[in-house]
Amino acid sequence: MKDSPDNGKKRPERRKKLLRQFYGADPDKPSAEELEWTTPILHSLKSTDARYRKLDPIASGGEKSIVRTFDERLKRCVAMAHPIKTETPDDLEQFLREAQLTANLTHPNIVPIYNMGIDEAGTPFFTMELVPGDSLKDIIDKLAEGDKTYEKRYPLGTLLGIYNKVCDAVAYAHSCNVLHLDIKPDNIRVGQFGEVFLCDWGLAHVGLDRPPTAAPQELNGLDGEILNDMTLSGIMKGTPGFMAPEQVSGGEKTTQTDIYALGAILYTLLTHKLPVEGAHTNEVLENTRAGRIVPPAKRHPARPPNRSLCAVATKALATEPAGRYATVQELQADINRFLAGFPTRVERAGLHTRLMLLTQRHKELSLWLIALLSVFALAMGINLSVIRHEKEIGEQNFALYKEEQEKSLKVGEELATLSYHAQGVRSYVTARNMIPVAERLLENKNLDPANRTAILLEKARMHFMLQQFNAARDALEQAPKLDTRNAAMLELCRQYAEFKTNDHDLLPDGDLAELMTHTEAINRDFCLFLYYHYTRRIPEINPSEHTKLVAVMLFWLNELSLENIPELKLTKRPEGWHLDLSHSPYSAYLVTIPLIYRQNVLAPLNLHALDISHTPLSLARELRKIDIRELRMVGVALEPQDKLPWTLGNLGLERLIVGRGEYPQALLNRIRSKGIEVIEEEGEE
Repeated sequence: MKDSPDNGKKRPERRKKLLRQFYGADPDKPSAEELEWTTPILHSLKSTDARYRKLDPIASGGEKSIVRTFDERLKRCVAMAHPIKTETPDDLEQFLREAQLTANLTHPNIVPIYNMGIDEAGTPFFTMELVPGDSLKDIIDKLAEGDKTYEKRYPLGTLLGIYNKVCDAVAYAHSCNVLHLDIKPDNIRVGQFGEVFLCDWGLAHVGLDRPPTAAPQELNGLDGEILNDMTLSGIMKGTPGFMAPEQVSGGEKTTQTDIYALGAILYTLLTHKLPVEGAHTNEVLENTRAGRIVPPAKRHPARPPNRSLCAVATKALATEPAGRYATVQELQADINRFLAGFPTRVERAGLHTRLMLLTQRHKELSLWLIALLSVFALAMGINLSVIRHEKEIGEQNFALYKEEQEKSLKVGEELATLSYHAQGVRSYVTARNMIPVAERLLENKNLDPANRTAILLEKARMHFMLQQFNAARDALEQAPKLDTRNAAMLELCRQYAEFKTNDHDLLPDGDLAELMTHTEAINRDFCLFLYYHYTRRIPEINPSEHTKLVAVMLFWLNELSLENIPELKLTKRPEGWHLDLSHSPYSAYLVTIPLIYRQNVLAPLNLHALDISHTPLSLARELRKIDIRELRMVGVALEPQDKLPWTLGNLGLERLIVGRGEYPQALLNRIRSKGIEVIEEEGEE
């Protein structure tokens, strides 16, 4: 008789019972040796052997030494710290204060504390995460030496990403009412896989004079009366060059004290030197107290650092705390504006700088505008030459000149009208510039009625794409006769102009999404231009509200029915926004205007994770122009596979989840070589 599934499960138990009987063991009472063999982890916790085995030293400073240590219970390496100063109980207490304070700061960019205790020699210790890699000081030193490997690994954008994570850690500490007071490159660890940790909280201070803003559950162990240095020794503590003037002078320390140190770090990233000079420590401290900051541009006159970032560093390094950024978030906001290609608030950028940054943000459009202006200039030159020639002929014979002039004006009118209509897609992209051209053409009283009507309709469409419903309504009402689609557009203009009276304002995301569902007035291409102009003007996007617009755009892009558009499954989690598109009918995410514009509709949602499992998506290019950390695509076959590692590598991915056996292992290994964790899971039946 064949074994049933239950018989198969009971077979190992029968074998174990027979073996126990063979060796004379009681099957219902296993021996201590058997239990030790079958439950090794539980047994290790009962062991009285030493838990930690020291391997080799990592670093040693003025306050503590750190040793790489193996944890026999957790079977992993950790970093173990011991105090350097052990003469008095106050020395040991201060060392333990640092461990307890750091353990109560739970943040991805603050090194986690695992354990605290006293070893067999009676010396206090604490263990923390072992972070392989370099300190930020090591990286800066290598860059200062011109190390090509480090220059390639740490361009300015990567360094600012590290800096932003340090700012995140400091901002979190400030929300817990904790000041670090010793922020410097030596105390920042950078791992091999993007980890950034702010370490060494030995000088940190817990404020007692103002309430924290962090969640109460995060502050259970942050008792300032216990964790602050109670010796009141009066000894100045900190690192010259990164200490704020009030630290040097013994004044009151505030959040601006840490902001000064962050400014010094940014200065060092830009110049590879300290912001203050001095032949010895006392001179550095005196220059700090007096606010004698060396302008960053003078560090490398031949190749000065970026002006915008220099302005940010200079403001953070202001001598008076009131002159610095009010919060770390304000400092980060300027850094993020720079990374996004906008001028920082503190630099007070002029028109030239703003135009240069605008050109860099829109390179393709700028090239097209330059090309159009060149063609226009050439055409103008040719026309001027023709006019000059006609004038010479007219001087010889006034009558002939009069006739030729009228002919030229008529031809010019026809050419202008023809040129205007020939703009096509490009006129919609540059609608703001083309509307004045249309208005100039309409000023011609001799314009053919058919051409006038056509120009009025084009002008109305461009106003509508810019959400200028009042102007679009006026243009449509001037047209003598409207077809069904244009009549529907006129009705929409009247409706939306009632509650959006100012043509300079923008509709909220939900109202714009609802507008895009009126298929009797607008079509797919029309919606693409509405979306194009909207996303280029909106100053800030709220993902939870923007999903309504994304849902409509996905239906237009995938040419689906607009009758019942389901809501997108967007959720906010601690690590960021998660979007679940699994089992959806979407295979296209890119909004494309040929040669001019390409935008992924999911990009403005600022996603951390995206699930596209079991969707008809087949082209890997549809994932371009988006920045995500986790992608789940079980049951999705993307092509071309040879380009897949390159495409996924450009998304900023950290984790990829695919169905088991859906992709060749050689391809998955190439994806892993990009630093992406690949997980294979069983697909749905």
